[in-house]
Amino acid sequence: MDKSRFLSKVLGIYLIIVSLAMFANLQQFTIYVQELLKDAPLMLVTGFWTLIIGLLMVVSHNVWQWNWRLLITLIGWIILLKGASMIFYPHYVDRATLVFMQDTNIAYSAAGFELILGIILCYLGFKRSRKVKSVDQKSRNGNKS
Repeated sequence: MDKSRFLSKVLGIYLIIVSLAMFANLQQFTIYVQELLKDAPLMLVTGFWTLIIGLLMVVSHNVWQWNWRLLITLIGWIILLKGASMIFYPHYVDRATLVFMQDTNIAYSAAGFELILGIILCYLGFKRSRKVKSVDQKSRNGNKS
């Protein structure tokens, strides 16, 4: 399987699940995030894991072509930068996160954006490519290539 399709499927499913959970439990999410922000060592560990995931994505998928694969590359870079900022500037991340979570309009808008992005990524990851489709049609017709 193509790395781009694999990452598109994983990121798409993740974004759909997280955005639907935010729509369903925004108040509880806000409480959890506020508690997480009070635990500096856990925030540091979260920053390291976020940085590692971002690095893995950037190193394995750094495609700068003007097509849908660029979206995955940009998401990887955003994850990498978020992880680095959580390590270098934890207090800035704390304040930005609180502002984001306490304004329900911003939080619901972000959840809606993530839901749409997740649906798009799932579509791109799970749709059949034309090449595979044409090979399947040839095999059904009994033609060998």
